[in-house]
Amino acid sequence: MKATAAPVDTKTVEIDRVFDATIERVWELFTDPDEIAVWGCGDWYHHVDIDLDLRVGGVIHHRVTSIDDGTAWTFHGVYYEIDGPRRLVYSFDWKSDWREPFSPSMVSIDFSTSDEGGAAIHLQHSGLPTDSFDTAEAHWNSFLDILAGLI
Repeated sequence: MKATAAPVDTKTVEIDRVFDATIERVWELFTDPDEIAVWGCGDWYHHVDIDLDLRVGGVIHHRVTSIDDGTAWTFHGVYYEIDGPRRLVYSFDWKSDWREPFSPSMVSIDFSTSDEGGAAIHLQHSGLPTDSFDTAEAHWNSFLDILAGLI
């Protein structure tokens, strides 16, 4: 499968983080459904269920509900690249109704060992509509803060 370039009228969130853990542990936090269920809801959602098929062409469905109003959301993604524990690329789409048209953005995460020996990640979430950029950046930072607390 080949990832496509983002349309011109979109933005990209880029975040660099270093965790006090091995690269293998951080990879596990991004690829194990039980781990994602803990950190992948951030401060905005409650985890409901997760299905993850970690292979190129495999899908992830993460069902959550909004803490504020109980609205059910499903994160849907398709894995394009899996090179553990170095790189993970997948599409990203949120839907409150499964009949909504598919309009994915792309997430790529590069994992490396920092100079201090921790696990470094460089996360890019591209293809985001400009009006959702700030929310996406805030959500990713919240997710990663919770993830850091699991280490």
